[in-house]
Amino acid sequence: MNVLADEVRLVQNPALGAVLLWRFVSGYWEGHQQRSSTPLPLCFLVLPIVLHEQTAVFVKSTHKTSGLRAFATKFGESKISKQDLLLAIHERAKAFRELTLESLQLALSAKLVHLDLNGEIFPLSRTRPQVGVPDTVKPLLKESEKLGYWFSQLTLHEIASILKVRL
Repeated sequence: MNVLADEVRLVQNPALGAVLLWRFVSGYWEGHQQRSSTPLPLCFLVLPIVLHEQTAVFVKSTHKTSGLRAFATKFGESKISKQDLLLAIHERAKAFRELTLESLQLALSAKLVHLDLNGEIFPLSRTRPQVGVPDTVKPLLKESEKLGYWFSQLTLHEIASILKVRL
């Protein structure tokens, strides 16, 4: 097996995905005025954004308080426009669908999150992991939480419009 395939498998695995979804749902819960659950379709946007290095750079460089609109605006402001990265989120979400489902199943099994009958997810624990988190994973956790916070400030329609995706 080649080195690139090994690296992809290390990053794109359901265990990591489960933790990222948990932190996303926790960020959504914390950011929402009424401590509302996360609509299930939003979970399918997390991994394609956070695990895609070029897109994650924009998440990292956007302040939490700036929001999703500021994040999306950055794709057009670069010296070399990166609008194609924003437009590719929808296709990546389709490509990551299986990984997201496997990650969600693992997060549910591990009791990190709960899926209610309305198709909404809420965190069963909001405590951030304190020990045993590799330094390479810590930024991914933070970016997932930030994304959850941003999404909590908007409606599904606004999120879909800003990110140019169909939910």
